[in-house]
Amino acid sequence: MGKVYLDLPAVVRPAKEYSVMRGDEGGRLNRVYSGAAHANTHQAQRMCSMMPTSRIFKKGTQFARAFWDDTSGVILPYVTIVLVVIVGLSVLALDGARLMSLQTQLQNGADALALAGAAELDRLPDAETRARGAIKNLLTNSTLFGSGTNRTIAISKVQFYSRLPTSDASPMSTGTLATRPANARFVSVTVRPVTLPTILPAAFFGGANTITTSASAVAGFDQVVCGVTPIYVCNPYETAGMTYDQATEALQHAAANPADQGRLIRLRQYDGNAPYAGADYGFLTSPTLGSDEASLIDSIGAVRSAACFLQRGVNFRPGVVQSVSEAFNVRFDIYEGSMSDKYNDSNYRPAQNVRKGYVVASGDANQNACATRRGAHWPIGSPPQQVTGLPLDRTWPYFGRMGEGNWDFDTYWQINHGADAGPSAMLDGGPAPSRYRVYRYEIEQGRVGDVSLGGESGAPACYGGGDLSAVPDRRIIHGAVINCQSLGSVNEPDSNVPVAAFGKFFLTLPLAPAQTDLYVEMVGLVRPGDGVSFDVVQLYR
Repeated sequence: MGKVYLDLPAVVRPAKEYSVMRGDEGGRLNRVYSGAAHANTHQAQRMCSMMPTSRIFKKGTQFARAFWDDTSGVILPYVTIVLVVIVGLSVLALDGARLMSLQTQLQNGADALALAGAAELDRLPDAETRARGAIKNLLTNSTLFGSGTNRTIAISKVQFYSRLPTSDASPMSTGTLATRPANARFVSVTVRPVTLPTILPAAFFGGANTITTSASAVAGFDQVVCGVTPIYVCNPYETAGMTYDQATEALQHAAANPADQGRLIRLRQYDGNAPYAGADYGFLTSPTLGSDEASLIDSIGAVRSAACFLQRGVNFRPGVVQSVSEAFNVRFDIYEGSMSDKYNDSNYRPAQNVRKGYVVASGDANQNACATRRGAHWPIGSPPQQVTGLPLDRTWPYFGRMGEGNWDFDTYWQINHGADAGPSAMLDGGPAPSRYRVYRYEIEQGRVGDVSLGGESGAPACYGGGDLSAVPDRRIIHGAVINCQSLGSVNEPDSNVPVAAFGKFFLTLPLAPAQTDLYVEMVGLVRPGDGVSFDVVQLYR
């Protein structure tokens, strides 16, 4: 049988049989091709079953190779170390912030305590006692940090100084300690140290787990009076042999005692021919005032002078001023000499109540209200045209400088206000009320306009400058009270003289043209709220 050649395609299609039915050769050929196809089919099946396992293995191999080749993880130890440092620095910064906050709170507490104490240093004998009480009792502060009782700010030390160190860089130990309340101008307060537990375990590194801090402050006080009469008065209540503190205490007691307030004081202008005595008076200098006599007269007569004075020290003006009556008398509606053209000027207005025992000059056809003169037997006056100002005391046992307060109140009231005996409520159980109290009663009860037997009322008649203001009271003069004897002052001019206190004095009577003596009552001491006083309390350290 001949051979048969099959023209097969180039692509073998798997799983497809070709059968040729031609004798034995065809059978063999059939078996050959059929076997080949069968073998290819098994191979394909075996390859298909092996493919999934190969991919997983390959991916696993790739991952293992990438993990083996990756070197970026070497930073992890360094990150761990840096994190420890960062956390440590953060805790340290937090402790530092807490320490700074604690220090600030302690300093604020020390500042407040020092200011509270300094506000009491008014040079009076009990100033240091009041200052310690204010520091101990008036303020209670606590901190946000600290533990237990350490949270409360407590006082460790209090010291009083008369003078601070010359440099802020110098310790307070180089300052001058106060020897008495009168020269205690500054107070130093040190607060008790406060311990702060730290968050950072410093003991692990050989340190301490607590931090301790403290604070101190220095504050001072000074009283400043402005717009007042530029005069000083030697303490009328100081006697020979008194210490400075004793003299100041006597002044403080008299200023608060109604019986002493009713005593008439005769202030004599100091002439420089003898040592200072109680109730001497003189004048003060100020950079804002002129040095000539005309400027001084103007500042005394004005409602408010252009001067301010410090309690820590004032400067005396030397010399006698003979025409001082012109300045003081404008307060009584009397305009004479250099003040004669001021009657229409509100800056030189009189008081609301100017009853003084004056009558219109006889023979004045125009009844000029500015042309008045003293009544007969002034200040009591005499009938029938009787007028009276506030009378003098009947007796003067204190060297002729201070009376006993026994003035003729009944006569004054009957002449000026009629037959009634006057309000008994003003007597205070004594022989007579103070003249100042009667003066205020007349204003407050509308009795200023009452006309006396001689035709005088208490209303100003010469002044034409407009409405009268009750503030300030023009019959009140403010003066720097000096303990002249205990200070050992000998003569003018004296500078930087400490002031025991600023006093308020009531002018009872006007002055005659050549008169320089002033008749006054002590009303009290200048206090905050009087309109002229300014307490300067400030921190120095």
